[in-house]
Amino acid sequence: MKTAEDYINGQIILIDKPLHWTSFQAVNKMKYALINKVGLPKKFKIGHAGTLDPLASGLLLVCTGKFTKRITEFQGQAKEYTGTFFIGATTPSYDLETQ
Repeated sequence: MKTAEDYINGQIILIDKPLHWTSFQAVNKMKYALINKVGLPKKFKIGHAGTLDPLASGLLLVCTGKFTKRITEFQGQAKEYTGTFFIGATTPSYDLETQ
């Protein structure tokens, strides 16, 4: 198990962001989990390397401590997006926000 010092020195945490959560909510939940379980101080650096839409699920990179300075490096990496398409399906708003 990692220590508070490990997270302050910098870690990369991979989160499978659930549908309907914002990236900010995912980071916030991770932050308070680390405060409560590892004993990190309430003010420590944590951030994500790219925003995912609340209507998307997928991999969210979260950096802690000194690794937050490397976020732009991770954002510049190649990415791959996948999805499921329904040909001919429509909604009134043309997205998942309406039925």
